[in-house]
Amino acid sequence: MNEAVFIGFAGLGLSVTLHVIFVSITLGTGLLAALYRWKAYKNNDPWAEMFARRIFKVLIVSELFSGVWGTIITVFLAGFFTALTTLATNTLFIPIAIAIASIMVRIPAIAASWYTWGKIHPRTHSLLMWIMAFSGFGVPFGFRAIFAEINNPVAVGYYLQTGANPGWLPYANPLFWTLYLHTVAAVISVGGFVAASLTSLEKDVKGVKAGLLFGFSFLLAQLFFGPLYWYSLSLYSPLLFDAVNITLGPLFGIKLIAVAAMLVIGYKAYKAAKAGNIHPMTKWLAPLALFTVVLGEVLNDGGRHPNMVLVGREGLPVELFANFYMEIPMPAVYVILAFLILSLVVFTIAAFYAIYRRYVAEIPEEQ
Repeated sequence: MNEAVFIGFAGLGLSVTLHVIFVSITLGTGLLAALYRWKAYKNNDPWAEMFARRIFKVLIVSELFSGVWGTIITVFLAGFFTALTTLATNTLFIPIAIAIASIMVRIPAIAASWYTWGKIHPRTHSLLMWIMAFSGFGVPFGFRAIFAEINNPVAVGYYLQTGANPGWLPYANPLFWTLYLHTVAAVISVGGFVAASLTSLEKDVKGVKAGLLFGFSFLLAQLFFGPLYWYSLSLYSPLLFDAVNITLGPLFGIKLIAVAAMLVIGYKAYKAAKAGNIHPMTKWLAPLALFTVVLGEVLNDGGRHPNMVLVGREGLPVELFANFYMEIPMPAVYVILAFLILSLVVFTIAAFYAIYRRYVAEIPEEQ
């Protein structure tokens, strides 16, 4: 692997990981905010509306950062891996279209939900919030099909063998459904734990309980979906399965320990919240949940190295999918790398300020 391709591959992996972190927050908090906005309308509950509005602010900040890193992913794919981008566009048009359509619905719905809050009928606003929340899950419904194809190319294989468009065949990939369900449970759990951690800093027991109910419930669901996805890898992507369990075995072990820690802390925190108290470890649930997200993405993507696509126990190297139109000059590659590092530093600082400092220090009293 030449230096330019290696840097592109590493930059793509880093961008995907950061994007997934913020997506995990925004999808989970979006569903939680929509639920409590609806509860506020149905029960005429001022606290539920205030809680929904605060969690919605976390969503807005996370959506901004996830969108920026999503754009950076697109730049890396188009610039460094044109062959992969071309193949994916030709064979996986329907999943890509579903993801893009979901984004086109979700972003205006987020803006409309924010700017119409308190200005339109609560029932209409609640409906708008549900559209915002559920449209978000169409994004991984599209993009996770691409990841499933990278690890088990069903639709791509059909296209290369027949030359015909595979249509909806990506959703016949058995690896997709286990990966998608695993992803959905994960992001909802993360959203709940983020809400619980942030509201614990405000000493809001009801908010902590609401977040933990979401986070802990879907963490329990992960006890089924996680092993199911792991088992499906053994059947449909044995090379990745071996990499996760052997090559990256220590990281996998750390992830399992982190999940066990979340189960213990989550249970104790929820038990304390039901009794009207806030467990001192509650604030660490969000960092721990996001840490497991990072480990999961590293295992899924890093397990393919040095390959880009896996076919059973064989791997297709990254170079096969690199830019074949032009050789990117190394000075340009170094500039891109410097920009990536700078972006990482700037957005990390901005995320800390926007989500934590502002969220805790400037809590609005309206609504």
